[in-house]
Amino acid sequence: MSDSAVFYRSPADEYAVMVRGEGCRLWDDTGKQYLDLSSGLSATAGIGHSRADIADAMAKQAKTLSFVHGARVTNDQQELLAKRLVDLAPDGVGKVMFTSGGSEANELALRISRQYHLANDDWERTKIISLSPSYHGATIGSLSMTGRWDTKRSYAPHLMHAVNVTAPVNFRGPFAGLDDEELATRAAGAVEDSIEATGPHTIAAFIAEPISPSAGMAVPPQAYWLRIRELCDRYGVLFIADEIITGAGRTGEFFGMEHFGVVPDLTNLAKGLSGGYVPLGATLVRDEVVGAISASSRRMGEVHTFSGAPLSCATGLAVLDVIERESLVEAARKKGAVLKSMLERQLLGHRYVGEVRGRGLMCMVEYVRSKKSREKFPEEARVAGSLWDAMIRRGVIAPSFRMSSSLVGDCTAFFPALTVNEEELEQGVTALRESIEEQSPQWS
Repeated sequence: MSDSAVFYRSPADEYAVMVRGEGCRLWDDTGKQYLDLSSGLSATAGIGHSRADIADAMAKQAKTLSFVHGARVTNDQQELLAKRLVDLAPDGVGKVMFTSGGSEANELALRISRQYHLANDDWERTKIISLSPSYHGATIGSLSMTGRWDTKRSYAPHLMHAVNVTAPVNFRGPFAGLDDEELATRAAGAVEDSIEATGPHTIAAFIAEPISPSAGMAVPPQAYWLRIRELCDRYGVLFIADEIITGAGRTGEFFGMEHFGVVPDLTNLAKGLSGGYVPLGATLVRDEVVGAISASSRRMGEVHTFSGAPLSCATGLAVLDVIERESLVEAARKKGAVLKSMLERQLLGHRYVGEVRGRGLMCMVEYVRSKKSREKFPEEARVAGSLWDAMIRRGVIAPSFRMSSSLVGDCTAFFPALTVNEEELEQGVTALRESIEEQSPQWS
């Protein structure tokens, strides 16, 4: 790729050139076919690649109204998509603002939080509490809220202040071995301690992913989220749910927080909302927040060029049509249970497989040097890298990566499209088992 004009995110790496996709399959420029169990390598292509019905909807809208800027006018597709999302949301969530993606949505939620507190004359509320590890995006605001030092340390001089609190993970770390009740009590207690230590009057918002890939896809107990909601209410802190990955049906509910019976103040969607066909994000806002900002005559004037663009919103509507027509939320719930069962059946007996975690069609396998101690492999073992290479040789994309967090080590993630079939899931799990058996003798 030395003759490429693209400035790649890792300039020294080699990149395969993908030229075609269909369903859960991708093809590169050599003609090699891959089973894509990653939804486009980023949990985004949630209804499958290259659907004619989505392409037709996009073409129809492009021929009707391709673009108008949202600062002075609205458009019918934006209005329709906002209403559709409000209808899907819990009671009390009545407004939506659109962006071009997940990072922008999380940053928008940060700005809405600021406007809300200014409307209430809480000028000192400027700080954000987030979990560690976590990931919230690549803009300065969303990166500031991210709880991964390896991702943000190069940009530390440019970032805003955020308080990171240990995520509710009981596989290793300070909460290792705790049952759900004790985990919820201690992990939520750590959030409260941080609020008190930082100064409640300075905290604007708490942001978290319902289930976080950065935290190894550990599923927090329901009591944790109920306690977080109570803490936010008690201290006047807005609760932001980053549903960039968990939203649009991936967990087996349209919103990941539905599993826990909690309604955030702000809920952010992207990725699966557009199925990867266009850049699109959304922030859903509770009526109380909108009312406070409106009553004080404040305004959200920082509109991005493509916020609510008709072509993007028409695409989002077409994706929601597919999700509803093909019952893909229910499919994610059922197929997710099948996937997790397959992973546990084929992999948990291996000496280096520590745990299988997740909900719906987002599952993760973590590898350990010792099942008893749950010790991570050293970086030089190259566990994740070797599995990535072995899976690619087998024509399967299910990304493996190494986390720098003390809570999470080497993992393999499954984020297949909600349209995946059981044969494709079986093929992917079998390929991972074979890859582990092939590569693991080199890890010790």
